[in-house]
Amino acid sequence: MIFTENSDQAAILLRKAVPKMIKHKIVPNPFNFTLWYAYYSKQFPGLNDELDFLVDKVGTCPANESEKLFLKHIIRNDEEIESVKEMFHQGITNIVDRLSESIDATVKEGGDLSGALLENIGSLTALEKDKASAQLIAQLSHNAGALCELSDSFQGKISDAQQEIKSLKAQLKEKEKQANTDVLTGLNNRRVFEQVYFKLIEVDPYMEISLIMIDIDKFKLFNDNHGHLMGDQVLKLVGSLMRAECPEPLVPVRYGGEEFALLCPGLDAEEANEVAERLRVKLCSVSLSNKRTGEKIPPVTASFGVSYARGDDLNQLIERADTALYMAKEKGRNRVQVYL
Repeated sequence: MIFTENSDQAAILLRKAVPKMIKHKIVPNPFNFTLWYAYYSKQFPGLNDELDFLVDKVGTCPANESEKLFLKHIIRNDEEIESVKEMFHQGITNIVDRLSESIDATVKEGGDLSGALLENIGSLTALEKDKASAQLIAQLSHNAGALCELSDSFQGKISDAQQEIKSLKAQLKEKEKQANTDVLTGLNNRRVFEQVYFKLIEVDPYMEISLIMIDIDKFKLFNDNHGHLMGDQVLKLVGSLMRAECPEPLVPVRYGGEEFALLCPGLDAEEANEVAERLRVKLCSVSLSNKRTGEKIPPVTASFGVSYARGDDLNQLIERADTALYMAKEKGRNRVQVYL
């Protein structure tokens, strides 16, 4: 465990880190959030020295430098990278949301108090009073006016901070989208596939869930014959087909390489088999050609493995779907195989 702070301690560190990043225009990515959280935790003296030197020298912490510092000082092994990035992304998103809500409440309360104070002084001014009382009320009125001006100025600065926070939230949202999306196909990646599965079984541990694993047939040979650019076009084609044919609650993802997956909440094996067969037929009916040369390319096919779970472990669900996929390949490819 790299960091041992409890929730309250972590919130304090994050509240220090965020203004520092805003001040020095530091890109709000997971590396930087982790770096500046670690900076204020003071667990890595060498990191603090290098960050202080860098900020003094160039006025910020460039993205390429932050990644180097992250890997040098914080990550001790490759397996920690994704978990730490995810932890800090979620933590900073929560703290920014709470900060925004707190500022909204502060601005409203400040305006209400200023208005009430001026109203009360106005009521006092209208009352009959002796000379000493009049002088005291006049002084009170002067001080209240100055206080309200100060409050207005402070609220103006808070409004500026709110704009920074809104920008930060938008960047966080975009970073999360990028982290969850396969750039080439536009599909969600394996990380989302796992997150969705665990959220589903958290709501209902015995929910019906089917999984379809998809592997493009002889994809390496296709790349060798037609080039990697055409191979990328095929991957994009599969991604586009899955988005068009797999509406929610189905969750299409690029699992890795030429392999795709389709999580099917609420579908049994027979229903998932129908979905897979529809995708298979659609894919192999697409006419392909090389736009540069005009060459006609044989249809691309894929093999499909289907498995079904109700209260099973995710690894078991994947293993069964992979077994079915292997059987589909063994039986000649371009077919759907259900794990029995």
